[in-house]
Parts: sequence; structure tokens; C-alpha cells
Amino acid sequence: MAKIKLKPFDVTGLNIVSNSFKLRRDIHLFINYIREHTIKRSYKGNNLSKSDATRLAKLMSNPNALEELKERDYRITWLDYIDSLVLQLGFVNYNTKGVYVGYSSRSPSYQDNYMHVKEKAYNKFLDSSLQEQENYLLSKLIAEYSYSDNEFFQRTPLTLLDSFERRGCAVGILPTLNFADARQFLFNLLKDCQSDVWYSTASLVQYLKRRHPFFLIPKKPSTKDLLNEGRYGNFYENIDKEWGNRHFVPETDKDAFERVEGRYVERFLEGIPLFLGYVDVAYGEKACTKTGRELFPALAQLKAFRLKSHALRVFHEKVIEPKVTVQPNFEVHIESDFYPAETMNALTPLAKVVSEDTAVILKLEQKKVSAELVVNENLDVIELLKQLSHKALPQNVVAELEEWVGHSEMFTLYKGFGLFEGDAKLPVISELTEEKIAPNLRIIKEPDHLFEQLEKAELVPLKIEHKRKILCTLPKTAKTVFPKESTIKKAKASTKRKQVTLTKQVIVTIYVPDKDLLETFRKDLLEVRCPLEVDSIKQTITLPQTYEKYIKDTIKRINKMYQIQLKEVE
Repeated sequence: MAKIKLKPFDVTGLNIVSNSFKLRRDIHLFINYIREHTIKRSYKGNNLSKSDATRLAKLMSNPNALEELKERDYRITWLDYIDSLVLQLGFVNYNTKGVYVGYSSRSPSYQDNYMHVKEKAYNKFLDSSLQEQENYLLSKLIAEYSYSDNEFFQRTPLTLLDSFERRGCAVGILPTLNFADARQFLFNLLKDCQSDVWYSTASLVQYLKRRHPFFLIPKKPSTKDLLNEGRYGNFYENIDKEWGNRHFVPETDKDAFERVEGRYVERFLEGIPLFLGYVDVAYGEKACTKTGRELFPALAQLKAFRLKSHALRVFHEKVIEPKVTVQPNFEVHIESDFYPAETMNALTPLAKVVSEDTAVILKLEQKKVSAELVVNENLDVIELLKQLSHKALPQNVVAELEEWVGHSEMFTLYKGFGLFEGDAKLPVISELTEEKIAPNLRIIKEPDHLFEQLEKAELVPLKIEHKRKILCTLPKTAKTVFPKESTIKKAKASTKRKQVTLTKQVIVTIYVPDKDLLETFRKDLLEVRCPLEVDSIKQTITLPQTYEKYIKDTIKRINKMYQIQLKEVE
């Protein structure tokens, strides 16, 4: 198939729509919520309960998800879409058929219908590369359709275009169409487009009309599949939504392809490609008839589209795996084409999420690290970060983490017990031993009783009771492995003054008021292996003065996009 050549398009003044929601992140948050809660779906309608839906809506990346629940209309909400998608992907399981209770029942009922995560399938997805995850996600979306659920009739959270009427869609040509093949064909065409270039939708429609007019509807379908009106008998236009102005699209009209397949292409672009964040789209005003009356469904309203660079990497099997960088200020930067769920699952128990914009930024926190070590005592935090990071960890981070790990070591408090030190072999010692620490050190219960038995045996025991806030020092004559007061004083007296050399390094801090510009500087400086700290909250970059020239190199490189003045402040 020859490479497609489409016309560029000026989108000035148009309504540009991007999918700013984090679809992949929301999928994983939804799954984790199900893991942590018992989810029972409604008896009628098989929907999420109001309480679960409310909690989930607050977790979603769509800031209007909660309002959508309160003001449901004919459109599917973002939460509804995620709910149906995790089922479609095979990550959850619940009863979707229901039972009809009684002869008068018009709809199925769902009794004790609980949601469960299909752990094997979901974990297999997580263990896959990001490229394999995208391939799976795309293949599932492409394959899912029916004669009444496809681009001609879609109602989705991002849909702006209206649809054809569903009336009569169960007969005629529609049930015979292979929408999966048509979608895959269009995706294959998009492979030849450039990223970040606005292309005319009309030029794509005209290309298909000239070169592939039967990519969706066969040229000569079986006559038994046709209605009286022919190949386009399922597709009706309407003027001002008046029943008397409803008429099908005649195949013999010169612009019939634009009015059917052309409308399909528009709705395809605002469907799967927009949902996956592969494209942005630009809308114009609704088309009207020559007499100024409004035409339904909308025609030629989606004027242009542009492909994202990460979409091309998906199409050409070149998706970049997550790149993790641990900064000296304990920030962890994750660069990834798509939401790095497995990396986030490993790091979020240890760190606070600072930002999820162009790059995911987390910050390691002592409280979270300590809490996780209590739950998972076999966790090696430093080794985990070494495995995830694409370069060596900063020394100050390693040193601090070692300190955190040391403070988080678990201990058991024995209340009402005592510590016995000695080598006596009385039977009562073994009877009262709770924990044997060493051959001559044991934790014992009933210490007063043991002391009495030792005195009866004339072993001259020594009993020390420590105060609540301070440990008592032992007498000089005591035989013990622990430091005595005299030993501590000698150690302090023999301590010599250490010779220490201090070093000085001049640090430069650059304040960058623009987030995109901050990201540009960060990437450029990392490429030349510049040791730096990036504070995404204060929007600053800190680096040794000897590397300051690299800042100036970046300024020169981007001087066509920015007019930058480097000003020194006291």
C-alpha cells in the first residue's frame, strides 16, 4: 500500500479537543480499588453502588467525574467507560447475564453479584512491556463492536458528534460489516502520518474515496443483506430533527461516500484514537443545508486531526520503557510514553506523588519507607531503587536510606519480663526462659521469682531495676558484657581529636517559571550527565557552578522558541 499523503490544515479558531484524562492510570486505580474493597453490583441494572461509584469518581483523573454521576444524561460517564473497559480487557469478573425473575420480568436481575479481579490475567498484563500492553489494549478496543454499538452510533465521554439513528440497524447491511477490519485498516493508514502535524479530515476522506472506497462497506454485498434502499439503506439524514424531513442517503448521489463513510471516519477519529490519547481533533461549526437548516447527524464538523509522537512509536513497535532517575533531593522522576503501572506499584508505597504531568514525579518519604518495611521486612529499598534507576543512586540518598532502614528495624517489647545474664545451670532458668539470645543471655519471665531462686542457691545474684526514662549503669564490680560506668568514662577520656578536612562547592540555582521549559532544561542537562537537583514544586534547578555553561548551551539551542534573559539575584 502506497504511503498516504494528506493536506495540512490551519486549526486557528477551531475547538481543539485532547484527551487530558489518564486512561491507563484510571484503569489501574480502578483495579486496585476492587482488590481492596468488596464490590457488590446493583440488583437491577448491574451498576456500581452509589457509595462505590462516588469513591471511585474521586480517584479518577477526570475532575468532573463526580459531577457526571450526579447529572447523568444520555452520554456514558468517564467512570462508566472505565467500568466497562476493565471488563472488556478481561481484568475483572462478575455476572453480566443475570436472571429473569418471574413471568412479568422485563429485565434481568443480578443477585449477590460481586466483582472480582482476575489476578492471573491482570498480573500477566502488568508483567508485559509497555509496547505489549498497548498492543493488547488496542487489539481489545478494535475487536469490540456490534451492529448497534460502533462508530455510527457511539456515545462516549469524549464524543461531540451526534450519531445516526439506531432504528432498523438489526437488519440490512449493518450486521454484516466487519468494523474490526475497517478500524485496523485506518490505523495502518495513520502509520504514514507525521506526528504533531494537523491534517485535514476531508483530505483523508477523499483519499479513501479515490483509493479505498470499499474499506468499510463491500461494493457488492449479498442481496439478502440489502434493504430496498440499497447499500446505504441503514443511514438516514434528518433536517432539524423533524420526522418528516428524515430520508436515507441514496448511493447514486455524488457525495454519498462523504455522507456515510466520511461521517464514519470523523467518528472513528474521535473514538478509539482519541480515547487512547493517540490523536487530538479539531471541530468547526455544524454544517447546515443551503436553506440554513441544521443537518443531522453532523457532517464535516471534525475538520482536522494530529497524531501524537508516542502513537507512532506504538504503531512502529518502538514504545520506550520507563526511565527512572533518583535525584539528590529524594525526588524520583519517571519518564515514560505511557503510565508505568508496575513501576508506580513498586514506588508509591515508599513515596508521595508530586506530579503526573509530562513526567511522573514522586518524593521518597521516611514515614512511608518505615511503614512499608514494617509490612514487608524482606524489602531492600536501596536495591529496589538501584534496579529501577537507569543510573547510580546519589550517595546522599543511599546514606539517608540506610539511616531510615536502621530506624525502622522491628523489635519486640517484653512487658513484665527481665534480662538474665549468667551461666548458672539451675532447672528454673530453663523453665522461665522466654527467648535465648546468647549462651549467657536470656529473656525470662517472672524475674522476681528467679531472683529468689538464685539467692536460695547462694549464687549472689545482682538485680538492677531500670527507670522509666533512663537505663541505670552497672557497678564497677559487676561481671557483665555491657559497658560499666568506669568503662564509659575511660572511653571518653581516651578519645582523641580527629583531623577533618572540609571542602567547599559553589552551587547555582536557576528558577524556571514555565513547566515545559523546566522539563526541557532537565532533559538537556541529564543528557550531558550534569549532577542536578530539580524541585518541581518550586520549579528550580540546582547544579554545581562548574556546570553552569550547560545552562547557557540549552538557552542557545531553544532561542527560536523562547526569548530568555538570565538575571542574577542577590
